[in-house]
Order: sequence, then C-alpha cells, then structure tokens
Amino acid sequence: MDHRRRTLVSVMCSGFAAWVFIGCSDPMPPDSTPRTEIAAPEALENCAPDANWLPMTPPVAQFMPLPHPTTECPFYRGGWQTFLIATQADATGAPALLGYPTIDTTFTSRFTHPANRAYLGDIKQAGQREILIDQNGNSLYYGIHVNEAFRQFIADNDLKTSDKLQAYPTAKKNLFFPAGVAEFKSAWQIVEGDAAAIQAQTADYIAMQTTVPTLSKDASGNIVEDRDTPIAVTVRLLALHVVFTLPGHPEFIWASFEHSTGAPDAAAVDGKRDLAPVFEDSNPDATNNTTLTTPASPHDFLLYKAGTPVNRANASIPERELNLVGQKFLVPGTSTPQTTPIYRMFAASKSNTTDPDEAITSLNNNVEALFKAYPADKRGHYRLVGAQWMDKPDFFVKDFPIQNSLASPFAAPPKDADHPDSIGIGRTDFLAAIAQDGADSPYSILAGEDRMSSTAMESFTQVTFENCFRCHNTQAINANGVALNDQSTNAIKLITPGLLNVSHVISQFILEDCNQPENLKPNDDPLFPNAKMAVCPVFKAPPP
Repeated sequence: MDHRRRTLVSVMCSGFAAWVFIGCSDPMPPDSTPRTEIAAPEALENCAPDANWLPMTPPVAQFMPLPHPTTECPFYRGGWQTFLIATQADATGAPALLGYPTIDTTFTSRFTHPANRAYLGDIKQAGQREILIDQNGNSLYYGIHVNEAFRQFIADNDLKTSDKLQAYPTAKKNLFFPAGVAEFKSAWQIVEGDAAAIQAQTADYIAMQTTVPTLSKDASGNIVEDRDTPIAVTVRLLALHVVFTLPGHPEFIWASFEHSTGAPDAAAVDGKRDLAPVFEDSNPDATNNTTLTTPASPHDFLLYKAGTPVNRANASIPERELNLVGQKFLVPGTSTPQTTPIYRMFAASKSNTTDPDEAITSLNNNVEALFKAYPADKRGHYRLVGAQWMDKPDFFVKDFPIQNSLASPFAAPPKDADHPDSIGIGRTDFLAAIAQDGADSPYSILAGEDRMSSTAMESFTQVTFENCFRCHNTQAINANGVALNDQSTNAIKLITPGLLNVSHVISQFILEDCNQPENLKPNDDPLFPNAKMAVCPVFKAPPP
C-alpha cells in the first residue's frame, strides 16, 4: 500500500504541479456569521453563494479547496455554481446544457447514424440495467453531456475513438482529468396532455421538446431502444448529476440535484425535494428494505405512490415481465401502469446520520434567497441533494475502489515491525470509526455524502452501491457500468483499470461502439476468467 502511495505522489509531482499557479485560495471563504435576514438557522454554518451568480452565472473559480477539518462549503458551492451555468437559459428559454457536447459529438463512432437520431435515451440505469417507470407508465429518459473543456481534453489526447480509449490505460497510463472539465447526467420525465396541461406541468421545471427512442421487445423479452427511430415528446428535468474537477481533484466532485416543490423553501428543508420521500426513522440495515411494511410516506411524489410499503418500493420489475404497450409499461390486460415506486433510503445521504449536512442546508437556503429577486427563473426550483469527493486525493491511484472499505490503507494493520510503513489502524478500529463518523472520520477516504444516490438515476442500487465512487473509480469497467470486481461472472469487460475510468462517458461510448456479438472475445485477465472482453476493432472511418 505504501508503494502505491509513493507512486501516486510521483504522479502528482509531475502532473499536478501545473495547478500550483492557479488560484490557491478560496476567493469566497465561508462567513461563520449567522445570516438571520434570510432565515438561515443561527446554529448553522453560513455557506453563502456569490451575489453575482444571478442572473448570469460566471465561471467557477479554480482553486484547491482544503480538506477536513476545514469547511466543505467550497465543494458544495462549486456544485451549485456549475449547475447554474449548465442550466442557464438562453434567449429561447432552453438551458445551456442542450448546446453542450454529447457522446455523439465528443467521440467518433464507427457507425453512421441519421441526423434525427433520438436526443435522449439509455433508459436502463447503471448497475443492473434496470428500468424506472413513473406513475403514468413511462420510463424516464436520460441524457449525457460534457462541457467544452472535456471535449477538448479528449481531442487533445487523441481519444476520440473506442480503440484509442481502450488503449489509454497502457499507452497513456498516467493520464488524468485536468481542472475545469465537467460532465452531466440528466433524468427527464415525459409530460402528457394538451397544451394547457403540458404548460401547467412544466411551469416550475426546466423543460424541452425533444425526441426519445422507439421502444420494443426482442425475442428474448428484452427491451430494445431504437434511437434511429425517434419519437417527439415534451419532457421536464427531474434530476441532474453535476460532475466537475477542481485543482487537485481529478476524481471529480460528484454533486447531485433534484427538483423541489414550487413552494418557497424558507428553512431549506431537504424534504422539499419532490421526486421521492425519505424514510426518516433510520438509515437502512441489511434487511429492513425487504421486511418493513411501513409506508415510506402517505403522500404522492413524482416517483412514489402514496402509501406504498417500504418493502414494495425501490424494486425493479424483471425486464421479461415488463408489458410494453406502445411506449408505455402497463399491467397485462389493464390500463394500469407497471410503476416502480421509489423512496430515498438514506435520508441525509450519509451512512452515519439522518441529519443533512449543515453546509448544504445553509447553501440551499442562501441560493433560494438569491432567487427571490428572479421568481421566473426555473433554476430556483432545484435543490442540491449532496456531493462527494476524495478528502484524501493522494490515494487517487489506478485500480482503486475509492471507498471506505477494507481496501482502504487505513484498514491495514497498525505500524509495527512487520508493517513499518503502515498508516492503518486495523480493520476493527477502522470499521468502528467509519460507522461512527462516516465521511467526517479522519480515516475516511471520502468527504461529503458517502451514501448519496439520485432517486431518479440510482433508484434500485441505493443499498448495494454505496455512492458514486462505487462505480466511478479507477478499476476495470463492465458493460453494466460498474466495476468488473463487482460483477465478473458472465460480464463483458469494456476497459482495463485507468485514472480516466472515473468518467463513464468513456465507458458508455465504448459500450455503444464495441458491444457487438462479433467483438466479444475471451478475456485474458486471469483475475476474471468468466468475463468476456469487448474488443473494439481498429477504427476505420465509415464510408461517406
């Protein structure tokens, strides 16, 4: 483990040193003075936005925030500012995000697609490729975008094709994402009805008219998305993952936003988010999500039916049991939707508490205060759920799970004659420290919300996949969008371990470009003998 750390330090000294010349201090350090004029509770840290964030949001200042025990506010603030930039409306009311590069425009596919290819798609969530169905019987539709700095990084490093991407862990083994790149995963819900009904349902939402794939079932009962046969729809934005780098943090800061009720959130209560309820009594243990018959809430939410018991929520319907009627999923022989009710299992997105982080509560409240001067700005109807990042980025190394697990160097035996270089405290003490303090423990690799999931995008993996880094790490990635270490039997390996693997924009493109039956070959990795490898043929431009 000490050898791995020395290797990383060497990488940092050769690559991260360029960031020393970027602003090194927070240009807007948090003010600990209570701001009672905007109703922030006096006991809370005051995590404040800059007044110039609205109406036109400026670029995020590039500096390296300090780790614990200093404030986490700069990380949350960077997430909110990046969200505002990406959702800034243009003259037509469309968010800036819609003009950002996509997978199709960032990379060069070996396939030729029609110009009118469906703009949204990929209805199967990462993890187990499960499908979320709303109370109207529609699946959600997802989008992936990156900023121009991300697209330029891919071009500058000659990574535009799938074969170059698969080769980078060996050809460019120390390559990592620089500061200033960003990517976005968005979750959209179809809105139905006449013009008046659609206007009412999108009044407080970022919305757009767009296209989605035509859905069908193959002979095996699997859902197939035909993006080359698009269908015109109106959709509204339910949730957005905002993923960005700062100096010293090539692992990305992973911030997540969800829609909030239209009513003012004067106390910044996190329960105002209206996608799904939280089960507030306690964080789940290994079984209570399958045994509790208590409803998560008596009220309807966008992705939850009032009164649904906990043990009947957060469960997908097996793909072959889905009954597709046109574009909707309906209970066979009826017009009743095959819904998959969702609730938030970890009320505060933290492993050790159900109380939300004070900095998030304060910042959400303070941003809402800014929006009071701009009541027509639909961005004001979204809230930060949480964020996560590496509190100790020195441990950002190749083939590392980035979790507070027994793979952590702090779980190693304490320093002694047999372990002279150890920084560990032993397995028992390590697990106890994390259970007590979660991501605030001095032995935590992570910071922020260590049990954060989007109820719209990681709906079914809230227990099995602890947080974003469970999938977005530097390990090998399989075709389900998770680490091959987690699912290796009968899996398809997309890419070997590498520092860029934290971005699944890369693995998603490889999946689309290479996951064809003729490209699947025996995997020569002895650690995963039951996995096949998606071998991308050397790229040749498709004929004009």
